[in-house]
Amino acid sequence: MLNLQDLALVLRPSWGGRVLSLTWRGQPILSPMQGAEGVFDGRNWPKGGAYPLFPFHNRIPLGRFSYRGRDVRLPVHPQEPNAVHGHAHQQPWHMVDAGDTAAELAYQDAGDGAWPWAFTASQCFRLRHDGLELLLSIRNQADEPMPAGLGWHPFFAKALRISSDAGREWTMGADFLPSGVWHLAGTEGAGTRYLSDWSRVDLTLSSGLRVTMRASGLSHLVIHDPERAYSCVEPVSHLANSINLYPHRAADNLADLVPGGLLQARISLAFRSLQAPPQ
Repeated sequence: MLNLQDLALVLRPSWGGRVLSLTWRGQPILSPMQGAEGVFDGRNWPKGGAYPLFPFHNRIPLGRFSYRGRDVRLPVHPQEPNAVHGHAHQQPWHMVDAGDTAAELAYQDAGDGAWPWAFTASQCFRLRHDGLELLLSIRNQADEPMPAGLGWHPFFAKALRISSDAGREWTMGADFLPSGVWHLAGTEGAGTRYLSDWSRVDLTLSSGLRVTMRASGLSHLVIHDPERAYSCVEPVSHLANSINLYPHRAADNLADLVPGGLLQARISLAFRSLQAPPQ
């Protein structure tokens, strides 16, 4: 557990590098992960806390794509016919370093299982007096180029309002896969939204807390706000299924990492209390 005055962060590296809980002044910022003392099932994850998205996010239909003339097939999720959210969040991570207010988690993949390229990934958490900073990184450890993306999937406590300054919103089908077509984004919207060209998101939680998210190196954003006890706002590096939509275009796509190449991103969360919970 990390503590800094009003902030408390609980990590569980062995459960896919997850955050179990994040509270500020005793109020939950993230919807707490339930069943934390039970057995972790990496392919049927609880809807709480937060987990990392490596080496891609969201869906790749049927787990199939082509890269540099190579046909790739990934394991699909047991509940749908797609590869979902990478696989690093299903595997044990380990604690590299931990102090009172900062911690680093790391993951190493040999490239002989769910992803055909070797890579390493890390999450560095640091508490501030008014929030949290998170540095994400992935490095290609293979002897050939590989596609790579990253992101973070927090389950915030239920939000009464979510607004962003995103410039584009991408249309999608009933299968939650984007069509590749975009239009100008509105400040707010309901349900699930794929956004890009953003710099700030504000969430007003039902507890009366205001959360402001900013990021660098993560040009895309997924907002998933179902009729449940949580709201997801996921900063990510690329458009879902971009490797099939835009195989030859760098913008909006997975990064093309040379051997030894590094992709990094930074996320910051700032918290403050409203004078009274909104009506």
